[in-house]
Amino acid sequence: MQKWSQRSSPKNRSKEDFLATKQITVLEHPAYSPDLVPNDFFLLPKIKEILKGRHFDDIDDIRSNTTAALKAIPQN
Repeated sequence: MQKWSQRSSPKNRSKEDFLATKQITVLEHPAYSPDLVPNDFFLLPKIKEILKGRHFDDIDDIRSNTTAALKAIPQN
C-alpha cells in the first residue's frame, strides 16, 4: 500500500521539478508541534496591545517603546 502525502501529489511534484530545474533548494520543516511554537506567540499580541495606536519617529523610538512594553508584561 502506498502512503499518500501532499508532498507526493502530482501538483507538488511539478513544483518540485520546477524548483529543481532552477536549482532552488527546498528545506524540510517539521510537522506542527505545540513544543515548537515560538515563544513570541505569547508575547506579540501583548506587545501589539500596548503599542496600539502609537506613532514613532524613528527606529530608536520603536526600539525603546517595544523594550518598555516587554518590561511591562508580568513574567508569570
